[in-house]
Amino acid sequence: MIARRMEDETMRIPVLMIVLLLGLAVSRCAFGGGERTNGATHVRVAAGDLDAVFVDNDAFGDHRAGYNGIASLKHVKEPRTLFVPQYAGFNLEHVFGGDELADLFEPRKHPMTIEKRSDSTVVLHQSPTPLSAVESTTTFRVREPHYIDIEFDCVAHRLGFFRHGYLGLFWASYINEPEDRSIHFLGRDEAGGELGWIAAFSETHGVKSTHRHIEDRKDLFFADNFNATLANHFSEYRYAEPFYYGRFNGMVFIYMWDRSEGIRFSQSPTGGGNKNPAWDFQFIVPEPVAGTHYGFRSCLVYKPFVSTDDVLAEYRRWKGSLSKKGEEKG
Repeated sequence: MIARRMEDETMRIPVLMIVLLLGLAVSRCAFGGGERTNGATHVRVAAGDLDAVFVDNDAFGDHRAGYNGIASLKHVKEPRTLFVPQYAGFNLEHVFGGDELADLFEPRKHPMTIEKRSDSTVVLHQSPTPLSAVESTTTFRVREPHYIDIEFDCVAHRLGFFRHGYLGLFWASYINEPEDRSIHFLGRDEAGGELGWIAAFSETHGVKSTHRHIEDRKDLFFADNFNATLANHFSEYRYAEPFYYGRFNGMVFIYMWDRSEGIRFSQSPTGGGNKNPAWDFQFIVPEPVAGTHYGFRSCLVYKPFVSTDDVLAEYRRWKGSLSKKGEEKG
């Protein structure tokens, strides 16, 4: 009897192992084949000169809940993180359609999942949000020596929230006490004139906070009680190319997009605190169709500042690389 019982137990062990392995395989497939974070709220990626921490909407350490995106970005030449430690960069914070936002920071409050798909790639996914019903996926890839490539995709599953002919999304990046709180871009003022470098600074939160493209003549509806005020207060400047940069402790942080259509630059002098500006942007989708995917490509550059000519060269190289791959949109 004892021998038979031992034989049964030895047969059970390999069967249990097979069941466990099959369960693990199914779990990985259900999560897109990447590495599950097993309940973790953040993922660290180091490549080239960059060390980045990506985060969902949960809190960890001193980092506050709701500030999804890039919790920390460091460079081998600059030990301080570019972003305010409690907050984030590339933080998806608003979905809007022109009416007052009953839930002002809806994308910050609805849960996200975070997945590390490779040593260099992290994916944030948010299921349809309760009010706006927008589902989104953001893919980050850290690339040597100092780049973060980003692909954003969204789909509105219902259109009741978007009653005025457009869908708007808003991202913020809270900068960690830079000496210069301005953003810099190629453009001109509303009156026309020659193109040149503009150092744009909003003296007060929500005043002259958004800069549109030279050809952006869309007159979007905003209700009188619209409360995401950075999005609907315009400056006298127009940008010419879809990129801008800011300075931080001898470094330069460059935002670049694959299109100008739908992209609006925004900023606040104190979005992240008294000395912490917000360097932001919007993505506007006119006449959205339910169930249709919309998105863009972006690239972040973080490296020692050389010159404005070097910034422009970075943008032209990246734009050229998109054209060569046949992947440029817009």
